Amino acid sequence: MKVNLHTHTYRCNHAHGTDEEYVLAAINCGYTKLGFSDHTPFPYKGYVSTCKMAPEELAGYIASVQALKEKYQDQIEIVMGLECEVVPEFFPFLREMHERMDYLILGNHGDSRRQESGGSLKTPEGLWKYVEVAVTGLETGLFLYLAHPDLMLNAYPVFDTEAEKASRALCREANRLNIPMEYNLYGVLKGKVPGQLGYPCEDFWRVAAEENVRAVIGVDAHAPEHFAIANPENARSLLEGMGITVLEDPMRT
Repeated sequence: MKVNLHTHTYRCNHAHGTDEEYVLAAINCGYTKLGFSDHTPFPYKGYVSTCKMAPEELAGYIASVQALKEKYQDQIEIVMGLECEVVPEFFPFLREMHERMDYLILGNHGDSRRQESGGSLKTPEGLWKYVEVAVTGLETGLFLYLAHPDLMLNAYPVFDTEAEKASRALCREANRLNIPMEYNLYGVLKGKVPGQLGYPCEDFWRVAAEENVRAVIGVDAHAPEHFAIANPENARSLLEGMGITVLEDPMRT
């Protein structure tokens, strides 16, 4: 099996390509299962997000994925989800989406109206807030896995004692809740900025190995060509070399 459940669409305003182009690219790269999980269209009032699909695009998203599922059913299994942030006022909406979708994943980028982005944290306080918010989301039971958990370390300068403690706390909470974590290949493609840890962060995954975290490998595709560029085999070799169990398909565990 070759499975990816983390795929975006043009609707989020920072990805490109048609939905069908993602499907064809996944088929060409030998994927047997493809999950679309674009950014959740929260029903904001008086605020417009520039990095999520708009509420009025949701119906089209659902219709498109369902049509592709039928069209390519003999070539690839297609499932539909959303990547979500932890915004308690929208938990009722997320519960509705949980019923309508095949799955949800937790991205924990933060509430863009009032929180610092999960990928720009530079202080221990920011790391611990990230952990607190992530655990709040995971405890809802709505999410299949935690996407790019080490996003919190992206802009952090060094893997110091606080980074190690926050990473260990997050891993232990994920284990307590029996939720796997994603090794994110889009982070690999983006590379690291000098003076920042970036993600995936190998030190984080060493801690995850010590805490017996189960892993999922996600392409986090923002363009059809990312399927050809991403290297899940290298990721699997790295994780399994650390002693981490890699789930083929978290929807079937």
